[in-house]
Amino acid sequence: MKQLYTIIFLLGAFFTMSSCSDWLDVSPETEKKQEDMFSNETGYKNVLTGAYIRMKSNSLYGEEMVYGTLSMLAQNWNNTTTGSKAAYLRIYDYKAAEVESAVASIYNNLYKVIADVNGLLKDIDANRDVFKGNGYELTKAEALSIRAFCHFDILRLFGPMPTNLPSAAILPYVKSVSTTPNSKITYDEYTTHLLNDLQEAEDLFEDNDPICTYSIERLNSPSFMEDSYWGYRQMRMNYYAVCATKARLYLWLGNKTDALKYAKIVMNAKDNTDNKMYRLGNSDDCAKKDYTLSCEHILNIYVKDLATTPLGSAKGYEKTKSLLTSQLYGSGSTDIRLNMMWDYVYDDYNWTYNNYFKKYLQSDNMPNLSKNVLPLIRLYEMYLIAMECSSLEEANNLYSEMCIARDIPTVQISDVNELKEILVKEYNKEFCGEGQTFYMFKRLGIETIPYAAESGSISTYVIPLPVQETI
Repeated sequence: MKQLYTIIFLLGAFFTMSSCSDWLDVSPETEKKQEDMFSNETGYKNVLTGAYIRMKSNSLYGEEMVYGTLSMLAQNWNNTTTGSKAAYLRIYDYKAAEVESAVASIYNNLYKVIADVNGLLKDIDANRDVFKGNGYELTKAEALSIRAFCHFDILRLFGPMPTNLPSAAILPYVKSVSTTPNSKITYDEYTTHLLNDLQEAEDLFEDNDPICTYSIERLNSPSFMEDSYWGYRQMRMNYYAVCATKARLYLWLGNKTDALKYAKIVMNAKDNTDNKMYRLGNSDDCAKKDYTLSCEHILNIYVKDLATTPLGSAKGYEKTKSLLTSQLYGSGSTDIRLNMMWDYVYDDYNWTYNNYFKKYLQSDNMPNLSKNVLPLIRLYEMYLIAMECSSLEEANNLYSEMCIARDIPTVQISDVNELKEILVKEYNKEFCGEGQTFYMFKRLGIETIPYAAESGSISTYVIPLPVQETI
């Protein structure tokens, strides 16, 4: 790396969290010398908070990595405006200035988040005595898992297709703060670092994460905790988010045994009252205007005032209804992802019907857990991973549960080819506007991308590094 040398230490007024909307709803205010910042636990919390703040910026998971560039790569929206980023991404033109700028911003800011947590991790072991209770374990676990989460997305975007691995070095895996450029390493070295970070985070979380003890609802009202900073576990890296990330990574690596193992840890998770930690959402949730199905959220981010954006008002993102029915759903489909997450309305001004995406539509009477949040990992993805990694019999059992939840007829899958076809369609239907579909296309090497003007290939799926990283 050539330009990602500095770590920015971010401070926020954070310590009185009385509601979910306060969590990470702060702005960076100043910079501070490292030795002062890490002289107490508060300094560590501030830097960790700063990393989350950067993650939820528009250039990362607040837009581009969820419903922006990543969803455009998956062809989720109508891409018709000549000269727009969406139009260039429809043909996977990575040399267009609008695309180059967006891609460079994603790349640079992911590494900046990594720099934030690397600064925190540098001397955390030596400073362990500044922490109270399990603050050391939770701080280090969250930092390690953030570092792995961002590095994995860098790999999924800028790294090679899993079906076409090079022997040469691919990308830098950055584990320290230095003014010396970080060298690229091989795919095997890179993924080994990923697994090591996630394993260490898992070990630290296992006996310390409040989510392993309390329900999500209770953790979103954390006044009962000795340190309420560690509440709101869906909105920050946690034990189950690490397990889900490991399921994703093992699937990417072709290790279906471990992918299934970690997907099932999440699927079978229970709280201290022996109730399921997560459940599949259904039409009842949508009827309550919980279109993102917050009961499935393993990890999400809070985006203040989502209702004021085109996404949150369900008036800015659209896909022609006939295209959805012809390629994904079929006419007369009962699927809640078509009938309850899209709004087919008449436009008086243009004398035409528009099909607007309303998964993120905000309203005053929606459940609190679903307000102003964008999902980063959901339970349904764990079911899809389990389907792909299980026997055909077990895949059918899982798919039956999923069909019931989504109000579609149960189909008996007869062979692996049919299973793959169903999986590809399910990713397309389920993760519209969430940024995960493109990764599936790349992992499986899908040649025919729905709605795309170009076929899937190495040049489609391996996004070029920003110019400053190649000179």
